[in-house]
Amino acid sequence: MRNSLVSVVAVVLLLVVAIAEGQIHPDIIEDAHLDSLGLLRKYGYPAEEHIIETDDGYLLGVHRCPGSPLSPPAPGKPVVLLQHGMLSSSADYILMGPDTSLAYMLADAGYDVWMGNARGNRYSRRHRFRSNETQTFWDFSWHEVGSIDIPNMIDYILVRTGQQSLQYVGHSQGTTAYWVMMSQHPYYNRRIKSMHALAPAAYMHNTRSPYVLFLATFLYTTDMMLQMMGTWWFEPTNEMNIQGGLQNCHDGAPFQAMCSINTFLIAGFNTEEVNSTMLPVIHAHSPAGASTMQMIHHAQTIRSRIFRQYDHGPMNMVRYGQLTPPVYNLANVQAPTLFYHSTNDWMATPADVELLYRELPNVVKRYLVPLPAFNHLDFVWAINVRSLLYNELLADLRAYV
Repeated sequence: MRNSLVSVVAVVLLLVVAIAEGQIHPDIIEDAHLDSLGLLRKYGYPAEEHIIETDDGYLLGVHRCPGSPLSPPAPGKPVVLLQHGMLSSSADYILMGPDTSLAYMLADAGYDVWMGNARGNRYSRRHRFRSNETQTFWDFSWHEVGSIDIPNMIDYILVRTGQQSLQYVGHSQGTTAYWVMMSQHPYYNRRIKSMHALAPAAYMHNTRSPYVLFLATFLYTTDMMLQMMGTWWFEPTNEMNIQGGLQNCHDGAPFQAMCSINTFLIAGFNTEEVNSTMLPVIHAHSPAGASTMQMIHHAQTIRSRIFRQYDHGPMNMVRYGQLTPPVYNLANVQAPTLFYHSTNDWMATPADVELLYRELPNVVKRYLVPLPAFNHLDFVWAINVRSLLYNELLADLRAYV
């Protein structure tokens, strides 16, 4: 305990020195410590948190930005739901600030912006009956996010806003969960005006991420070890992580380059679009937590080369009444779907995006980001994401209002 206290004091002293030398802007420190709602309010945007109870008892913290200084909150605004990717949260669409992040742009454009938080991340770590310290709490993958969480969010949002349908924007696993929802509950096609898939992810035959390939290669060994150690979830960042990011990742820090490498090694490199100044803020908000089953489910998809439900091995007969997991029926995804993809995406590679495109029945547009180096995380954090992607996305959203 004493050693931990000494470490914290040492980090704080280093931060004081760095601030004195002008290496860390006070806004960076503040933004690293604010949550999603605090970030919105700091920059003058209204923010609300809505706690949605799912059909199986999880309490989801869903965030809303109903307006902006340019477009005050008002009834009847078009509704858009943003859903984050793996190990992420609503902060993905907020943390880079009003000039770059999508939530601010949509609010300025007159949308009622809702941001989901999947079960298990920092804003959705509660359950009506289960403790998040138990295995039963973490017994889910992105199948449950898609088959339960997102439909429950949509139902709540439409009742709350009095709308009949909304527009959906998902990034990475936020798209995966959408395919799951429509496969399991095709009724929801009637509640989606248009679906906009940033880095659309389902098949992962050609993934280039070293982390994901390692997990897929040693899937069964890793799964067994995690079970033996009682490791059922990935922790979100804590105060020590935040202080470490501020100390090591700020402008002028000798290890700032390593912060960038650690952030983008999983998804692809694009040094020209990395906002190095914002790395401490990115590291403060990501990872935001998830179940280990979510990552294992992706690894299973790589191994099986089939987009299907979670493989419980010998328990498949109990869970599904068959030896192998059911395959998702992508023919049920009928709402207008628009793809936004990139050449240098290690997670949603061009070949895998093409395969998914051929499987879906109603992809009305494919937009290839006009920068060959654009990677998987650039969809939310790139310096020039507004001009490279979001202006196109906003034009497409307006076409389906």
